Parts: sequence; structure tokens; C-alpha cells
Amino acid sequence: MLARCTDDELQDVYFHIDVLQYPERYRAILDELSRRGLQPVSGVELQINVTDIPERIQALPFLRSHPLIAAMMASALLMAYTASVTFVFCLPIYLLAVPFQVLNQVSAFFYLLCFPFAPLAAAGFGRRAGGTGWYGIAVGTGVTLGVLMFLGTGALHAVVQALFRPDAAGGFSLSFGY
Repeated sequence: MLARCTDDELQDVYFHIDVLQYPERYRAILDELSRRGLQPVSGVELQINVTDIPERIQALPFLRSHPLIAAMMASALLMAYTASVTFVFCLPIYLLAVPFQVLNQVSAFFYLLCFPFAPLAAAGFGRRAGGTGWYGIAVGTGVTLGVLMFLGTGALHAVVQALFRPDAAGGFSLSFGY
């Protein structure tokens, strides 16, 4: 019966068979798929759309004739994107250290250990968004701006103070073991 099925029908049977109840039928379907050289493909394919900011900007009809303006706009958008991502990744440190005051010597050490991951991850996001080649300068500038925005909140200063002066670092502290 499986030999008479079309490729689509065979894949439909593959996706609707109960493997635990009919293991020998499932094996027969796998054998027929491999004999035909087919891979099981679902009807709904997951589309991963990587946004390449410079490519999208240069594809705009009114910027095709002005490559310098398109490059400047793409750089500005990459810079704003990576600055925003950097600041958002640093935001938990700010929220825990300043408004919620979850700040003692151990938590300050943990925050300082976690801090470098924000700019590194944001640089990776910027690179995936098209920040390669000369656009890497825009990504680096955006990461720097994001870190400067985070420094402007005063959270890093509070964390460093809590690390080196545990007696002056008020806020939430566990009463046992720390």
C-alpha cells in the first residue's frame, strides 16, 4: 500500500501515525521514505527572518540612488538598535540595585560578573542585524552608547560602593550566611 502512495500522502501518514501503538507500521513508513530519498517535511515551515538593517535600508526605492545616505541611515539605525539592546540587557542590574535595593556585597559581586555579558550579547545582536564590515563601527559605537546610558543611571556606582563598603550598602540583605 505504501508503494502506491504519493510523496505527500506518505508524509501525511508519517505525521499521523501513532508510533507507540503501531511501531512496525512506523518502521515501514520510514523505510519507504528512505527508499524514495525523502525527508519528512511538515506542512508548516518555520520561517526565520534575519533582519539585515543595511540591506533593508538600501532596498528602499528612494535611497537606491543615494548609497552614501543609505549607509549613514543604516549606521544610525544599527547604532540606535545596539545601544537600546545594551541598555535593556543592563536594565535588570539597575532595577535590582537602585529601585529594589537588592544590594549587598554578594549581589554586587554577582552584578559585576554579569555586567560584561550585556555589551557582548548586544554586539552579537548587532552583528546578526547586519553590523559586519564597516557597519561594525556603528555596532561598537552603539554598544558604547548603551553602556554610557547605563552608567548614567548610577547603578554601577552603587554596585561598586556596595562591593567595597559593605557596611554602607543598605537595602535588602539576607540575615543568614552572608
